[in-house]
Amino acid sequence: MFRLIIFFLLVLALGFGFAWIADRPGMISLVWEGTRYETSLMVALAAFVAVVVAIMVTWWIISLILRSPLLMRRFFRNRRRDRGYHALSQGLLAAGTGDAGRARRLARDSRKLLGSEPLVELLDVQTMMLEGNRQGARDKFEAMLDDDDTKLVALRGLYLEAEREGATEAARHYAEEAAAISAALPWAGNANLKYQATAGDWEGALRTLESMRSSGLVRKEDAARQRAVLLTAQAMTEEPAAPERAAKLARQAHDLAPDLVPAAVIAARALTRNNDLKRAARILEATWKRQPHPELADAYVKLRAGDSVSDRLKRAQRLVQLQPDHVDAKMALAEAAIDANQWSLARDAMKPVLASNPTQRACLLMADIEEGENNDLGRMRDWLSRAVRAPRDPAWTADGHVARHWLPISPVTGRIDAFEWKAPVGMIGMVPDLDLDDLGNSGNGDIPPPDTEENQDVETTVIAAGQETGPNDAASQHQKQATADTTHEAEKPADAISDEPADDVPPLERNVSEPEEVRETPPVFERPPDDPGIEPEEQEQKQGFRLF
Repeated sequence: MFRLIIFFLLVLALGFGFAWIADRPGMISLVWEGTRYETSLMVALAAFVAVVVAIMVTWWIISLILRSPLLMRRFFRNRRRDRGYHALSQGLLAAGTGDAGRARRLARDSRKLLGSEPLVELLDVQTMMLEGNRQGARDKFEAMLDDDDTKLVALRGLYLEAEREGATEAARHYAEEAAAISAALPWAGNANLKYQATAGDWEGALRTLESMRSSGLVRKEDAARQRAVLLTAQAMTEEPAAPERAAKLARQAHDLAPDLVPAAVIAARALTRNNDLKRAARILEATWKRQPHPELADAYVKLRAGDSVSDRLKRAQRLVQLQPDHVDAKMALAEAAIDANQWSLARDAMKPVLASNPTQRACLLMADIEEGENNDLGRMRDWLSRAVRAPRDPAWTADGHVARHWLPISPVTGRIDAFEWKAPVGMIGMVPDLDLDDLGNSGNGDIPPPDTEENQDVETTVIAAGQETGPNDAASQHQKQATADTTHEAEKPADAISDEPADDVPPLERNVSEPEEVRETPPVFERPPDDPGIEPEEQEQKQGFRLF
């Protein structure tokens, strides 16, 4: 476009010049070797322009002839390069789709046409990985380390291979080297952060996190949250040896993330050691308002070791005032009331908890209430049996791993701030048929234990093996157990059964002392509770693959 404008301006200037000369006519006279030549000024200028154009055209033709070999070589080189890049792009697409054969063929073509281009090396190593040639891919990555253009790609490839093989030290080395070259690499920063946190290098992890935040790899909100987690982890590490420093770190973490429960608990515990109970209570209350949690309730209720049960009950009531509708507040009040033998208060606190799908902890608290208030073992067993089938309580869970206490990183993936307070994935069934009308009773009535198969089995075994029965007792016993399973009959003592059969005796009047044929039932091997069952690999070998 710029050249076109320049050409247009030159033509315009030339036309303007000829028009100006045409308005001012003149003659040009030239004497050469005695001959006089005369012409008008317009003709002379036109001849001059024509000569200049002819010279330029002649020079262009001569230069074209002289440069033709170079131009031909450039033409074929560009054509070869275009073919090579076309093969390279198609090879990368083939590698992306997983077509190893086509990718290998196009990789050879692109290398033949382009030589050792960085993208050709990348296609070659990707093809090796598709073909399963891991050793060849590692060798290729190591060779690519010598080229500055491919060094970062090679470091990432070697890092991924080391991660796949579980070579943690090698993977950490490659990640650190890549981060030293370019601090703006997300994978290198995250890898270094993970390895430093896994190794307990909290200071190094904090420096890496700050570098990632300044580079824009982590948002400010996420960086503040992760920094609070790392400070909490550092406080946990230093709490036994340096409680004052641990308190300082935990308070910093609490300021960054007021809803982080472990930070508040550690800060309160460290402040309690220094007899700063008011500040510890304020920290726990601030976190409790944002994120109620059983650990907060336990730390707040037991804030001072020498307090009486009535003082702890008052603190539990304070938690209910701050979160009147939360389940953890109600159960904290119930626990404090149980310790203070305030049974009616404990029942009242548990009523809203039991109204909506109570968990195992709620059922166990009700069992404690029934046992402690009236020593009602029947109701206690009823609540214990319900606790077995009740949904599990929330726990610290990260990537499918359930931990007893909070951890700063996931033991499965090494991810920071991975633990969440939630119910584990494997939930136990709902509690069936809760009679809420009887929950507020004092427990004077007798509630029979639940009629489960386990209780039937136990009762049958006791009757069968308790004593040697006489004829009449055995007949009545047999009438009561006419619908029982035949395996219960096989479990009777051998001395209570005769050796010969008595076919003429009716089934309900048969005397146990008379002869009876005993069938040997094969033993039934039930799976123990701690048996994990069939291994997945064995199950796949027996059943094969199921697509749907």
